Order: sequence, then structure tokens, then C-alpha cells
Amino acid sequence: MEASKPANSVAKALHVLHAVARADGPHRLGDIAERSGVPKATAHRVLATLVEEGYVAADGEGRYGCGVQLRSLAAQVLSDDAVGIDAVLRALQQRLGQAVHLAVLSGDHATYTHKVDPGHAYRIATDVGTPLPLHATAAGKALLAHLPAREAADILDRTGLPARTPRTHTDRAALVEELAAIRAAGYAVDYEEADDSICSLAAPVLDADGTAVGAVSVSSLTFLVTEVQLAEFAPAVRQAAQDVSRRL
Repeated sequence: MEASKPANSVAKALHVLHAVARADGPHRLGDIAERSGVPKATAHRVLATLVEEGYVAADGEGRYGCGVQLRSLAAQVLSDDAVGIDAVLRALQQRLGQAVHLAVLSGDHATYTHKVDPGHAYRIATDVGTPLPLHATAAGKALLAHLPAREAADILDRTGLPARTPRTHTDRAALVEELAAIRAAGYAVDYEEADDSICSLAAPVLDADGTAVGAVSVSSLTFLVTEVQLAEFAPAVRQAAQDVSRRL
């Protein structure tokens, strides 16, 4: 059934996005236009912009579904209110004794939405809202590894691989190889790749369709945790990420 006709360009875009997000997607252009009350030509232009911005994904066969940015936005909103996420993160912090974060994809980087500090005197200088480079952090690499390949490639095309420290991966082929290993292992590590003296291990938070929308990470200082010790955190972090995924 055709929707009431939206009055302006912003309303048109929102109506189109709402039609794309309906269940049983992806949807064809004609169905989206009819359900949104937007002329087909206008709907096509709106969709092209939404695809470019990552909020809608085109399947190459004339159908459109939710894009990674829309999924991440939904996860961020839900994480503000989802019952139990804070408890999962606190339990992980108490188990491992290190700083714990939840990050979500935000544009071409990740952003911390939650942080649980450790009780000891040494603190990780990160705050909620801190942006993270995807190629140089454990949370970022966990996200990149579990995004659709084209989405990940587009992000890397836009951002490049700037060096943050001498240990940052700046070779595209080497990073792609590492992302494949991360997918196989189910977690990512950075050891002084983003900041000197800081190390992290992260596992992806997946939505109902298996798309990465966030990551749970544990972070410490390299004079407290060796690379071998950091890897030992993996089972607990992976379990926490799965617990968060179930709550989104």
C-alpha cells in the first residue's frame, strides 16, 4: 500500500530509508518507491546517495537493503538502553582486571560508547566518544575483518593506512592478510600499533545478520601485559562480544 507523500527532501530520504529497513529485504526500487510514497526517479536518487554514504547497500541485482552505517547506528542507539550490556562489560573487566571498551562503527572510524576502568593505579587514556583508526586498533581491525569486503575496501581507500607508531601496519596487502587471520581466529590484536605503550585485544559484535556493528575490547599497558598474556584474554573477550551481540 502506498504511503502518504513526504513533503520535503529530508522527509523523502527518511521515508525511503524506512522502506529499505522493512523486514524481508533486500527490496526492489519499485517496492521502495511505493512504500515510501516517493516517485521512482526520486527514490532512485535518494538511494544512490544513501548507498554512497553507507546507510543502504545495493546487491547488484536492483535490490536494496540496510547498509553497514545504518546497522551501526541502530546498534549504537540500542547500546544506550540495552539491558545487560553494562553488566557484561563490568564482568569482563573484573575477570581480566584491565580496561574494557565497547566501540561501534561510525563513518570511517570506530567510536567508544562504553568504558569500564580497571581498579589499579594505571589508567588507559581513552574516553567515551574517542574515535579510533580502523587499521591500527584491535577494535577497528575486528570491525574491518567482519565487514563486507567491498565496504572494508572502500573505507581503506578513503582513509589510507597512516602510521601511528613504528608498529602500525601501513602495507595494504599485509593488512588484508591479517584481516583474514582475524576472521579465522575471531579476535584482533594491536600491540603498540595505535599508541606507544598501549595494547588491546578485541572481538566483533555482530547483528542478527552476522554483520559487524561493534567490538568489545580489553586494553592494557605493555609494561603490564606481554603479547602472550594479551592473547590469553581472547576466549573471555570473544564470549563477552557474543553476549553483547545477543542483547542488541
